[in-house]
Amino acid sequence: MSRSNPGLALALGAACALACKTPEPEAIYRPAESVLEVVTLLRLHRDDDTYRFEPARDYTGKNVYRASFDRLESLEQLYRDKFQSGYLDAEIQYAKGMALERITEYELAARHFAHVASLDNVLRDSASESGAICERLDAARGIAPPPDASPGHALEVFDERMRLLDELLEEAGTTWHRPVVREEIERADLARAEYFRARWMLEPRHSALVLQQYQVLLQNHADSKNRSRHLIALADLYSDLSRRYATEHPPVSLRFDAATFDEYAQSASRLYESVSQQDGAIEKIEAAAKLDAFLAFTLEVHEQKIPQ
Repeated sequence: MSRSNPGLALALGAACALACKTPEPEAIYRPAESVLEVVTLLRLHRDDDTYRFEPARDYTGKNVYRASFDRLESLEQLYRDKFQSGYLDAEIQYAKGMALERITEYELAARHFAHVASLDNVLRDSASESGAICERLDAARGIAPPPDASPGHALEVFDERMRLLDELLEEAGTTWHRPVVREEIERADLARAEYFRARWMLEPRHSALVLQQYQVLLQNHADSKNRSRHLIALADLYSDLSRRYATEHPPVSLRFDAATFDEYAQSASRLYESVSQQDGAIEKIEAAAKLDAFLAFTLEVHEQKIPQ
C-alpha cells in the first residue's frame, strides 16, 4: 500500500502517532506554571475563617495553604536561575509566610516575613507586623508546665499562655491573623484539658478538675469547627470514668453504686448520641460506633450488678 499510495501511508502514520499521544489535561488540572497563579489563590483565601470552617481545598483535594507552599517551593527549584536574581523574591517569601502561618509553622513563617521586612518593597511593613505575630504565637505555644508541677502551678502556667494569646487576639483585631490566633487559643485550651486528663490517669482524685477543663473547652469554643471532636473527647472521658469506676467497684460487689455509674455512663451516651446525629459531620460515624460499643459495655455491667 505504501508503494502504490505513499500519501495514504503517511496519513495513516500521522493518525497513529496522534492516537498514541497522551492528551493534554484540562487547564484547571495542570500543574501551577507561575508564581502569580499560586499567590492569587493564597490571596483569595487569606481572609478565610479557618477557626469556624475547615480550610479550603484545591482541585486535588489538598489543604490550599499546604499545597500553595509546596508549589511555591517547586517553582523556586524549577526556575532557580531566574529567582536567584531576586525576581519576585519579596512576593514569594511573603506568600510562603502566609501559607506557613496557616499550617502552624510559626517559627518558619516568622523567618520568611523577616526576610521580606529586610527588603525595600511595599510589603515591608506588613511583613514586619506579621512576623512579630508569628514569633509571639510560637513563643506562646512553647509555654507548658514542668514535669514536676503541682496542679495549681500547672494552671498558672496555662493561664499565662492564655493571657499572652488573649493579648495577641486583641491586637490582631479584624485582620487575617485573627482566626489563626483563635485557633491557637483553642489548642491551648485543648492542651490544658489533655494535660489534666493525663494526670488523672495516674491521680484519680483529679477527676473533677479534668471534667472542668473539657467543659471550659466546649464553652469557650462553641462555634469552632472542632466542636464535634471536643464533644467526642468529653464523651470518651465520661466513658473512661465509668469504666474505671466499674473496675475499682466491681458490679457484683457491695461497693458498686448504680447511681454513680449511671451518672458517668449516661453523660457519655448522651454526648456520643448527639454527635452521631449530626448530619454532614465527619465525626458522626466515629461517634455512632463508639456509642454502640459503650452501650454494650453498660449492658454487661448492669447484667452483673446485684439487683436492688
